[in-house]
Amino acid sequence: MTKFILVRHGEPTYDEVIKLNFKGTGLALAPLTPKGINEVKKTAENKIFENSDILISSPYTRAMQTASIIGQKYNLDINVEPLLHEWIPDLSNNYNTEEEFLELIRIAKSDWELKKQNHNHICSFKTEALEHVQTRAIEALSKYLNYDKIIVVSHGLLISTLFKEKIKLQTAGFIMVTDSEINENLKQIGMGKILCKK
Repeated sequence: MTKFILVRHGEPTYDEVIKLNFKGTGLALAPLTPKGINEVKKTAENKIFENSDILISSPYTRAMQTASIIGQKYNLDINVEPLLHEWIPDLSNNYNTEEEFLELIRIAKSDWELKKQNHNHICSFKTEALEHVQTRAIEALSKYLNYDKIIVVSHGLLISTLFKEKIKLQTAGFIMVTDSEINENLKQIGMGKILCKK
Protein backbone atom coordinates (compact mmCIF):
# COMPACT_ATOMS: atom_id res chain seq x y z
CA MET A 1 0.00 0.00 0.00
CA THR A 2 1.32 3.43 -0.97
CA LYS A 3 0.54 6.52 1.09
CA PHE A 4 0.35 9.84 -0.73
CA ILE A 5 0.63 13.11 1.20
CA LEU A 6 -1.03 15.51 -1.23
CA VAL A 7 0.11 19.08 -0.54
CA ARG A 8 -1.28 22.23 -2.08
CA HIS A 9 1.36 24.92 -2.73
CA GLY A 10 1.60 27.99 -0.49
CA GLU A 11 0.01 31.36 -1.26
CA PRO A 12 1.38 32.81 -4.53
CA THR A 13 1.70 36.39 -5.75
CA TYR A 14 1.09 37.27 -9.40
CA ASP A 15 2.10 40.94 -9.09
CA GLU A 16 5.49 40.66 -10.73
CA VAL A 17 4.50 38.33 -13.58
CA ILE A 18 1.52 40.56 -14.39
CA LYS A 19 3.77 43.63 -14.31
CA LEU A 20 6.06 41.81 -16.77
CA ASN A 21 2.99 41.27 -19.01
CA PHE A 22 3.25 37.47 -18.83
CA LYS A 23 0.10 35.73 -20.05
CA GLY A 24 -1.48 32.30 -19.87
CA THR A 25 0.98 29.70 -18.62
CA GLY A 26 3.54 32.48 -18.13
CA LEU A 27 1.62 33.18 -14.94
CA ALA A 28 2.92 29.80 -13.71
CA LEU A 29 6.21 31.58 -12.94
CA ALA A 30 4.58 33.39 -10.01
CA PRO A 31 6.44 32.78 -6.70
CA LEU A 32 5.11 32.45 -3.15
CA THR A 33 4.33 35.48 -1.03
CA PRO A 34 6.20 35.91 2.28
CA LYS A 35 2.96 34.69 3.92
CA GLY A 36 2.99 31.66 1.58
CA ILE A 37 6.58 30.84 2.57
CA ASN A 38 5.64 30.99 6.25
CA GLU A 39 2.54 28.83 5.62
CA VAL A 40 4.72 26.14 4.05
CA LYS A 41 7.34 26.32 6.83
CA LYS A 42 4.57 25.77 9.37
CA THR A 43 3.11 22.89 7.34
CA ALA A 44 6.56 21.28 7.04
CA GLU A 45 6.73 21.01 10.84
CA ASN A 46 3.98 18.37 10.80
CA LYS A 47 5.33 14.94 11.76
CA ILE A 48 3.27 13.33 8.98
CA PHE A 49 6.11 14.09 6.54
CA GLU A 50 8.71 12.12 8.51
CA ASN A 51 10.07 8.96 6.88
CA SER A 52 8.79 9.86 3.43
CA ASP A 53 10.57 8.03 0.62
CA ILE A 54 10.33 10.60 -2.16
CA LEU A 55 9.15 14.14 -2.89
CA ILE A 56 7.51 14.91 -6.24
CA SER A 57 6.32 18.29 -7.44
CA SER A 58 4.45 20.11 -10.17
CA PRO A 59 6.91 22.10 -12.32
CA TYR A 60 5.18 25.44 -11.53
CA THR A 61 7.21 27.90 -9.46
CA ARG A 62 4.77 28.08 -6.53
CA ALA A 63 4.80 24.28 -6.21
CA MET A 64 8.57 23.94 -6.66
CA GLN A 65 9.18 26.62 -4.03
CA THR A 66 6.80 24.80 -1.65
CA ALA A 67 8.54 21.49 -2.36
CA SER A 68 11.98 23.01 -1.75
CA ILE A 69 10.98 24.14 1.74
CA ILE A 70 9.61 20.69 2.63
CA GLY A 71 12.55 18.95 0.92
CA GLN A 72 15.11 20.94 2.91
CA LYS A 73 13.37 20.04 6.16
CA TYR A 74 13.36 16.29 5.39
CA ASN A 75 16.53 16.06 3.29
CA LEU A 76 14.64 15.03 0.17
CA ASP A 77 15.48 16.00 -3.40
CA ILE A 78 12.67 17.34 -5.55
CA ASN A 79 11.56 15.09 -8.38
CA VAL A 80 9.80 17.26 -10.96
CA GLU A 81 6.69 15.60 -12.36
CA PRO A 82 5.43 17.56 -15.41
CA LEU A 83 2.00 15.88 -15.40
CA LEU A 84 1.18 17.35 -11.97
CA HIS A 85 0.95 20.90 -13.35
CA GLU A 86 -2.03 23.14 -12.73
CA TRP A 87 -5.21 22.89 -14.79
CA ILE A 88 -4.94 24.91 -18.01
CA PRO A 89 -7.95 27.25 -18.09
CA ASP A 90 -7.34 28.52 -21.62
CA LEU A 91 -5.65 26.28 -24.16
CA SER A 92 -5.15 29.29 -26.43
CA ASN A 93 -3.03 30.83 -23.63
CA ASN A 94 -4.70 34.24 -23.94
CA TYR A 95 -6.32 35.04 -20.60
CA ASN A 96 -4.91 38.17 -19.00
CA THR A 97 -6.76 38.92 -15.79
CA GLU A 98 -7.78 37.17 -12.62
CA GLU A 99 -11.43 37.86 -13.56
CA GLU A 100 -11.02 36.02 -16.87
CA PHE A 101 -9.31 33.15 -15.03
CA LEU A 102 -12.15 32.88 -12.48
CA GLU A 103 -14.78 32.87 -15.24
CA LEU A 104 -12.91 30.07 -17.03
CA ILE A 105 -12.86 28.09 -13.77
CA ARG A 106 -16.61 28.60 -13.32
CA ILE A 107 -17.35 27.34 -16.84
CA ALA A 108 -14.99 24.36 -16.54
CA LYS A 109 -16.47 23.32 -13.16
CA SER A 110 -19.95 23.47 -14.63
CA ASP A 111 -18.79 21.20 -17.48
CA TRP A 112 -17.15 18.87 -14.93
CA GLU A 113 -20.40 18.52 -12.98
CA LEU A 114 -22.34 17.78 -16.17
CA LYS A 115 -19.68 15.21 -17.13
CA LYS A 116 -20.04 13.47 -13.72
CA GLN A 117 -23.80 13.23 -14.26
CA ASN A 118 -23.54 12.14 -17.88
CA HIS A 119 -20.29 10.52 -19.04
CA ASN A 120 -21.26 11.22 -22.65
CA HIS A 121 -21.37 14.98 -22.07
CA ILE A 122 -18.93 16.72 -24.40
CA CYS A 123 -17.25 19.78 -22.96
CA SER A 124 -17.35 22.46 -25.61
CA PHE A 125 -15.24 25.13 -23.95
CA LYS A 126 -11.64 25.64 -25.10
CA THR A 127 -10.14 24.73 -21.77
CA GLU A 128 -8.41 21.63 -20.44
CA ALA A 129 -11.17 19.24 -19.44
CA LEU A 130 -11.03 18.45 -15.74
CA GLU A 131 -11.32 14.79 -16.72
CA HIS A 132 -7.98 15.22 -18.50
CA VAL A 133 -6.47 16.78 -15.35
CA GLN A 134 -7.65 13.73 -13.43
CA THR A 135 -6.25 11.31 -16.03
CA ARG A 136 -2.79 12.89 -16.04
CA ALA A 137 -2.76 12.99 -12.21
CA ILE A 138 -3.48 9.24 -12.18
CA GLU A 139 -0.77 8.63 -14.77
CA ALA A 140 1.77 10.66 -12.79
CA LEU A 141 1.02 9.06 -9.41
CA SER A 142 1.01 5.54 -10.87
CA LYS A 143 4.74 5.90 -11.60
CA TYR A 144 5.49 5.99 -7.86
CA LEU A 145 3.50 3.04 -6.52
CA ASN A 146 6.73 1.19 -5.68
CA TYR A 147 7.30 3.64 -2.80
CA ASP A 148 5.64 3.40 0.60
CA LYS A 149 5.21 7.10 1.41
CA ILE A 150 5.28 9.93 -1.09
CA ILE A 151 5.00 13.69 -0.67
CA VAL A 152 3.21 15.18 -3.69
CA VAL A 153 3.22 18.98 -4.08
CA SER A 154 0.68 20.16 -6.60
CA HIS A 155 -2.43 22.30 -6.99
CA GLY A 156 -5.80 22.36 -5.26
CA LEU A 157 -7.87 21.71 -8.36
CA LEU A 158 -5.71 18.80 -9.52
CA ILE A 159 -5.83 17.21 -6.06
CA SER A 160 -9.61 17.61 -5.84
CA THR A 161 -10.15 15.62 -9.06
CA LEU A 162 -9.00 12.49 -7.19
CA PHE A 163 -11.91 12.64 -4.74
CA LYS A 164 -15.63 11.93 -5.08
CA GLU A 165 -16.55 14.40 -2.38
CA LYS A 166 -15.55 18.01 -2.92
CA ILE A 167 -12.23 18.72 -1.22
CA LYS A 168 -10.88 22.22 -0.80
CA LEU A 169 -7.38 22.49 0.60
CA GLN A 170 -6.20 25.84 1.88
CA THR A 171 -2.84 27.05 0.57
CA ALA A 172 -0.10 24.87 2.11
CA GLY A 173 -2.81 22.44 3.24
CA PHE A 174 -2.45 18.68 2.85
CA ILE A 175 -4.28 15.39 3.05
CA MET A 176 -2.91 11.87 3.33
CA VAL A 177 -4.59 9.14 1.30
CA THR A 178 -3.65 5.63 0.20
CA ASP A 179 -3.61 4.31 -3.34
CA SER A 180 -6.58 2.08 -2.42
CA GLU A 181 -8.60 5.05 -1.18
CA ILE A 182 -7.87 7.02 -4.36
CA ASN A 183 -8.93 4.03 -6.49
CA GLU A 184 -12.14 3.62 -4.51
CA ASN A 185 -12.93 7.32 -5.08
CA LEU A 186 -12.21 6.96 -8.80
CA LYS A 187 -14.50 3.94 -9.07
CA GLN A 188 -17.31 5.83 -7.31
CA ILE A 189 -16.87 8.73 -9.73
CA GLY A 190 -17.13 6.23 -12.58
CA MET A 191 -13.61 6.66 -13.93
CA GLY A 192 -12.34 3.80 -16.05
CA LYS A 193 -8.74 4.56 -15.12
CA ILE A 194 -7.27 3.86 -11.70
CA LEU A 195 -3.83 3.91 -10.13
CA CYS A 196 -1.80 0.91 -11.19
CA LYS A 197 1.91 0.15 -11.30
CA LYS A 198 3.70 0.95 -14.55
